[in-house]
Amino acid sequence: MNDNEPLADEYQGPSKSQVKREMHALQDLGKFICELPKKQLVNVPLSDTMLVAIAEWSRLKKNEAKRRHLQYVGKIMRTEDLEAVQLALDKMDPSSVVFNRVLHQQERWRERLIEQGNDALNEFCDEFKVTDIQHLRQLIRNASKENKLKEANPDVQAKGGKSDARKLFLYIKSFYKD
Repeated sequence: MNDNEPLADEYQGPSKSQVKREMHALQDLGKFICELPKKQLVNVPLSDTMLVAIAEWSRLKKNEAKRRHLQYVGKIMRTEDLEAVQLALDKMDPSSVVFNRVLHQQERWRERLIEQGNDALNEFCDEFKVTDIQHLRQLIRNASKENKLKEANPDVQAKGGKSDARKLFLYIKSFYKD
């Protein structure tokens, strides 16, 4: 056996094809991020370099220029915190497990606030650092009244606009913007 020959069971790192597949996956993820609306992009933890590259992407018009720029975006994506980025994207994707888990958490908070009153209110305020407790208390009171009214007469609909329970849910949801 010659010392210059590599051992058969010695790991030599990923193959060239595997590295190429990983780079294409990063480019695809980068393209997906570049195409996100600005409103959703705010919730994704990205570096300043990546944010500049995204702004540049939206400025480009030619397909070839966009293709080349995607290679640059893929290169930048190698330095990003991919776990944090993927978690943020999963929170926005209604088909993901993370999205559904957060949604159910929010719904449980709404039910607890309506049913348990001050105990749940104090716990919610402590956990989420609520500053406008009076507004939250009013939303809970209105949603509770609406529930009692619906129990008494199931045919009654909320008067115009959003229901009070929905308003409470949206307020709770606003605390999950991390």
